[in-house]
Amino acid sequence: MMKIKFSILSFLGLILFNSCTEEDYYPLPKSYYRLDFEEKKYKNFDDSCAFTFKLPNYAFAINKFKNAPICYKTIIFPKYKAELICTYNVIDSNFYLLSEKLRTSAYEHSFRASSINERQWVNDSSHVYGTTFDINGDVACNYAFYLTDSTSHFFTGELMFFARPNYDSLKPTIEFIKTDIQKLIESFKWQ
Repeated sequence: MMKIKFSILSFLGLILFNSCTEEDYYPLPKSYYRLDFEEKKYKNFDDSCAFTFKLPNYAFAINKFKNAPICYKTIIFPKYKAELICTYNVIDSNFYLLSEKLRTSAYEHSFRASSINERQWVNDSSHVYGTTFDINGDVACNYAFYLTDSTSHFFTGELMFFARPNYDSLKPTIEFIKTDIQKLIESFKWQ
């Protein structure tokens, strides 16, 4: 019995000695994936809804929520683990409520956001008017907008990522997708 204990202790001592004689271990610094952004090409999104717009070729639109109306779309950017959640409502004297709901949602991030840049959008030729909210910081939604014709239609979008909010690491992807959202807004038309 004593020989077995001595053998086990000798074996453990030998392993400990060998592990101490190797090179020192230094942890690697935290790093992030390198993203190779795709070339921007756009296709028309035309559905049975009251709107059309241009969508990048590396994204697609689906009806993600089963009980949501048919014109509530989610635009998925699979390579970038992001989605643009879009809603559509018919205006029936509730324009103020709809616009303030999105504004309130955007400003709910102000406790974590370093800034919220609000810009107006006007396209008189297509009767598309709206507001964009560029939200900087470690927040759940980094970009939100609404578009309307101010009489009948109201369309919103909110950019979300399937990742923990870390603005420094997400910023290149946010900027890349923001150009796609701006293209969506510029090409947006009511049917």
